Amino acid sequence: MKQAILDKVKTVTDKPITHIINTHTHGDHVGSNEFFPASVEVVAHENTGANMQKMDAFKDPSKEHGLPDRTYKDKLTVLQGNDAIDLYYFGPAHTNGDTFVVFRNLRVMHAGDVFAGPQSPLIDVNNGGTAVGYPDTLGKVAGGVKNVDTVIPGHSKVTTWQAFVDYGEFMRSFVESIRAAAKAGKSPEQALAEFKPADKFKAYTLTRAKDNVGVLYKELQK
Repeated sequence: MKQAILDKVKTVTDKPITHIINTHTHGDHVGSNEFFPASVEVVAHENTGANMQKMDAFKDPSKEHGLPDRTYKDKLTVLQGNDAIDLYYFGPAHTNGDTFVVFRNLRVMHAGDVFAGPQSPLIDVNNGGTAVGYPDTLGKVAGGVKNVDTVIPGHSKVTTWQAFVDYGEFMRSFVESIRAAAKAGKSPEQALAEFKPADKFKAYTLTRAKDNVGVLYKELQK
């Protein structure tokens, strides 16, 4: 995997890699850290750093250099000038350590897996993810991040800022619909069957919607 990443980087620059930014703790996003030299600085949110400490992949002393060298709480800027990259944390959603990476001069944001694409999300409760809080976090991003035109989802094609904002609307409508069904005493199955996404979300893939409903019901019972 390291070589594939290096080959891709070489198509845009011949400069050495100095930083790795991990948006969250999952292996498909942090699994190549160990293959880079210790001189490469790994940066992540403090909760992601704590989650990574628990991963078997980093328990071998020879792989500890893949753990974050620097963490942050709310916001951190990496590099300077035209290369400045702003890292933001707005609360739990996909996990409890989701970083939004804004390439300031390019007006581009990488959303990690909070916005994996036009689909129902994976909510990793074992790493602090939340269904109830998901739309609130997306709303804070939409209101708190400025001057972004392009968004890179975690597992989908590059898209627009408006598509990201729309995703927040989708998640809010989903959570509110399921919450209302639960309050009315309906079963999770009934709640899912009655959820009708707006027309502009008809193309969304809802493969994980059933799991999301289960997470929501458990959270609402607390």
